[in-house]
Amino acid sequence: MFQKILIFIVLSVVTLAEKVRYDDYSLYKIYAHTEDHVNFLNELQKANDGVHFWKTPAQVGDYASVISSPEEKYSLEHILRKRSIYYDVMVDNIQQAFEDQIISRRKRDTRKQLFWTNFQTMSDIYEWFQHLANTHGDIVSIIRAGQSFEGKNITGVRISRGTARNRPIIFVEGGQIGADWLSPTVITYLVDQLVLGDNTEARRASEDFEWHIFPILNPDGHEFTQNSDRLWLKNRRPTTGRAIGVDLSRNWNSHWGIIGGSFVPEDNNFIGLGPFTEVETRAVSRYIESISSRLVSSLSFRAFGQRLLIPFAHSINQMYNYNDTIIIGRRAMGSLSVRYNTRFNVGTSRAVHDGATGSIADWIKHRFNPPVVFTYQLRDEGTWGYTLPANQVLPSCEETFDSVMAIIREAKLLKVL
Repeated sequence: MFQKILIFIVLSVVTLAEKVRYDDYSLYKIYAHTEDHVNFLNELQKANDGVHFWKTPAQVGDYASVISSPEEKYSLEHILRKRSIYYDVMVDNIQQAFEDQIISRRKRDTRKQLFWTNFQTMSDIYEWFQHLANTHGDIVSIIRAGQSFEGKNITGVRISRGTARNRPIIFVEGGQIGADWLSPTVITYLVDQLVLGDNTEARRASEDFEWHIFPILNPDGHEFTQNSDRLWLKNRRPTTGRAIGVDLSRNWNSHWGIIGGSFVPEDNNFIGLGPFTEVETRAVSRYIESISSRLVSSLSFRAFGQRLLIPFAHSINQMYNYNDTIIIGRRAMGSLSVRYNTRFNVGTSRAVHDGATGSIADWIKHRFNPPVVFTYQLRDEGTWGYTLPANQVLPSCEETFDSVMAIIREAKLLKVL
């Protein structure tokens, strides 16, 4: 009882605290042109010394996305120049960028319609899901994977058109990172097209497959970014001392803790004390277990980086059905680029991203081996990161939807689905 009271007090203090502001904080894109640069930037992240990393470079030619407070700008720029590390200041005042993200929101009745000209809130999404279930009950039903640490429902929709039973299942998830407002909105656009759109491929996809779609696996973190701290990444469970939260995206039981992430509870990329320590990852893993006998595909969505990742992160070896998967991915990213000429790199995380292990995609592939497993790192390539302007939301939704339809199309052509 005492422990529960203590947790409640901690959460109450955090909830009632004044909203965190980032006036005159700057977003840097820092280029790693040598192995020394890569090592230095990774050590700088571990030092946790007044700068906030959204992304670290995994290899030569990669970049870091770093937030600096006004007080630390001079020091950061000095140490970078001293080591001949080039950088660009992408955003001078990220508080203004955050305010611009929500300024386009209007008070609308989202219980009956969502809009993809801006980022959506969890309440908007869940109310709209309920409206779809009420008005299209023959196609849409509400599903829940469980609850978060704070007791919020992890809610999704099941989409299935027609009367055929026991169809193959496609599982879709996003919103594991609190600050990632883009992936939930992109996912609701996919829901809209599957249920209400006039796209022939989307209609066929909702007839051929049963879709289980969860736009926000980290509801506590998502709400905290809306109400308290826009830069929050983790969930909201108190861990040790005054530290709160675990990076859910690295808490899954697939080579957990081997590469990437931190074992320091105060760090933004703290991976927990073991795999599945978090109620959210445990609940969703149990849900996936329950549908695993019909699972043929898993699609995960994240911001940002413009990569399409295939399993596995821990190795450079080509594993399972790598060749089919890389062909499907490259063709799908060709389809994605048609509308807006947006370019995605395709490959394993070790080859084209950060190589961090413990992801849901790797766990699903290792545990159940569905033939089609991808993780999207959505727009952009470090120019905006989590401050992505609202005017890029709809284009991102449209191009991503095109690529999802292409994944299904190309997988069928290769007789993978």
